[in-house]
Amino acid sequence: MDNSNNNKPQTPPQPQFQQAPQQPQVQQPQPQQQFPQQPVMGTPYQMPPKKKMSKGAKWGIIGGIIGLVVIIVGVVLAVLLLSGPSKADYKDLLSQFTGLDVGDAFISENGAGTKNTKDKIYKAIERINDLNKKMSSHRALRDKDVKAAYDKYVDSWNNGAREYLDFLVILTEDKTYEKCKSPDVSKYLRESKENFEKRLDSETKDCIDYLDKMSKSENKLASKYGKDWKNYYTEMKQYYVAIVEYAKNTKSRSSLPKAPKTPKTDFNTDAVEKWKKSIDDFEKVLEEKANK
Repeated sequence: MDNSNNNKPQTPPQPQFQQAPQQPQVQQPQPQQQFPQQPVMGTPYQMPPKKKMSKGAKWGIIGGIIGLVVIIVGVVLAVLLLSGPSKADYKDLLSQFTGLDVGDAFISENGAGTKNTKDKIYKAIERINDLNKKMSSHRALRDKDVKAAYDKYVDSWNNGAREYLDFLVILTEDKTYEKCKSPDVSKYLRESKENFEKRLDSETKDCIDYLDKMSKSENKLASKYGKDWKNYYTEMKQYYVAIVEYAKNTKSRSSLPKAPKTPKTDFNTDAVEKWKKSIDDFEKVLEEKANK
């Protein structure tokens, strides 16, 4: 029996290692999606509370809006104010200006007795004043040349022409020319000096009283007219008396009495002519601007 295998040292059995058991994989719980709470039957639904805006934020928003509005308004005004007038503006103002007819307001002294003259003059004054006021804010006056011509026109109206038209009304409303007439002295040649003076006083009373009233007028032209002509007719009374006395004494060597100088009644012609010239100049400037 062969015991060789028995004499070999026996190898001790190797320990067997087993793989560690795998840990079971545990799924991480996913966060559950939040859903708004559903209203419960019979319970009113309540909105989630809103966050209140702070006062500072509100005022900041309001201030920003106001600032934006101010900027927009400023830009609009700047465009409107800085932009010059157009040809249409010049033409429009020219049309307004030339459309006014005031020729019937300027009457000659010989036409003082014309019917409705007083009403015509007052209407003309009213129309001119209304037109001047309307034109004063016209866009075309932003042009410095047009504005300068307009200012001269208005100045000549306010400081001369209008006063002259007022004077015409005062002069014609009481028919001065009918009250102030020269007496026929020939029929008083046989009267005594005292009787003749009384007759003159009676015949010239209405004229002198009216001229005295006119001399106290607020209208400077009417006041000057009244004073000048009152003095004239007062001197004329003395002249008439002297003429009658001279005629009665034809053999006298005394010189013929000298009549007083008649007052000038065209003392405001310059003011009227100045106004008419300013009308022509203003119209000319507007035509030039409109046709450029």
